[in-house]
Amino acid sequence: MTNILILNLGSTSSKIAVYHDLTCVFQTNLVHDQTVTAQSLLEQQMIRQQLIEQTLEHHGYMTCIDVIACRGGLLKPLIGGTYIVNETMYQDLKSFEYGVHAANLSGMIGYQLGQQWQVPVFTTDPVVVDELLDTVRFTGIPGIERKSIFHALNHKAVARRYADEVNIPYEEINVIVAHLGGGISIAAHHYGRVIDVNEALYGEGPMALNRSGTIPNDLLLVYAQEHQLSMDDIRHILSSESGLKAYTGTMDFKTIMSKYDFDHKTTQLIDALVIQIAKTIAERAAVLQGQVDQIVLTGGMSYSQRFVSLLHHYTDWIAPTTVYPGEHEMMTLAERAFKAFHKKININTYC
Repeated sequence: MTNILILNLGSTSSKIAVYHDLTCVFQTNLVHDQTVTAQSLLEQQMIRQQLIEQTLEHHGYMTCIDVIACRGGLLKPLIGGTYIVNETMYQDLKSFEYGVHAANLSGMIGYQLGQQWQVPVFTTDPVVVDELLDTVRFTGIPGIERKSIFHALNHKAVARRYADEVNIPYEEINVIVAHLGGGISIAAHHYGRVIDVNEALYGEGPMALNRSGTIPNDLLLVYAQEHQLSMDDIRHILSSESGLKAYTGTMDFKTIMSKYDFDHKTTQLIDALVIQIAKTIAERAAVLQGQVDQIVLTGGMSYSQRFVSLLHHYTDWIAPTTVYPGEHEMMTLAERAFKAFHKKININTYC
């Protein structure tokens, strides 16, 4: 039996799990108070690592781990797949050279624990997976290129799941995957590669629960000038204080949808969101030249059957839709680490 520790750290909490082979035997979400999250990520590393170790020891898993699987952080662009978390990756995560995000802590702590326990550490499909066509990188301004930052782990997981269910290799299908959550990323998966996707962090594509989506350039510049916003202020607004949250004051999508039938402003807002998502799905269909086998919806918003039904009205002409609600990160990390540990898949080296 292979004992796998899963680390999935976010800005306010640390999700950890232990799998015996592919069966989850322990899972918890360690929520951190502001005294922790107010510190720099480097300062948080030791605090969170100690809490993770204490939790594992309390539940009797401290001495039995064979392999560690971590959520991927912000690294240099790379192709999708499973990577060994080596010294080079650890240093890039720790330096925050490619961006500051709590996800980096997963690999940083995983690497330290792996060194301590002398076990291998893997990460799969980090958010910086970049398989874009060169032609979709152009923007109209030389020196500014579109980049690939999206929910790669969940995207690849549900695309592979659909391929398995229809008994076709992932490398032989065309699917459009829409991850609908706090951030929204919509990607064209062409024969196992994500050839086009919106940059889901700082504002491209549809608005989301707390992100702005694409904004008219001139109006954004005027808005920033009128409100005397710094570049950091703008980044914060685009990535954390926009979208449905800005209009409704909440990120609880279930609560927002509960008002759809009787609150005119909510109806308009949700209809606008549906149209924005559908338009982006249609863009991906164009990149795939209309050869779309399936549309796959995932993420927290896709739990709402009403919302999914509204979206169907705009996308059914493109392809049928399959829905895998929620996120599938923990199970996917376990599956890929299990296969990597037993040498059933290729293991990539980060360099």
